Amino acid sequence: MKNDIYDHLIFKLNSEYAEYEFDLISIPPYEFTENELSLKPYEYFGEIYETLELRTKHILLYFNANVLMKVEFLYPGDILDFLKQKLEEIQDIDLPEYMMLILRRNMKFSVLMYQHKLLQKNLIQRNE
Repeated sequence: MKNDIYDHLIFKLNSEYAEYEFDLISIPPYEFTENELSLKPYEYFGEIYETLELRTKHILLYFNANVLMKVEFLYPGDILDFLKQKLEEIQDIDLPEYMMLILRRNMKFSVLMYQHKLLQKNLIQRNE
């Protein structure tokens, strides 16, 4: 039996805004278009302070029509290798279809981002 990646990443793509609404604050830009989908960004300030055994600085959730489409965990410093190792240690698991590790040097953050396949699909179609 496969492990559920969302036991580790907590926020499940396709979940409803209502599941988190009391722990979210809208952040600018209050709505934008990415790959032809309208997204509304929020910062999560609820009970979760660690993912993959690391304390997060910020958790950003992006919704389209009240459906969770994209998640970003921001960690202080350059910890990309550690994040990659933690993901590789999780045995027998399916990762989200589109997941990235990003280093924002100017802001000094490591970002673990995963998003819905619709965002990726639109990006692929635009590049063909």
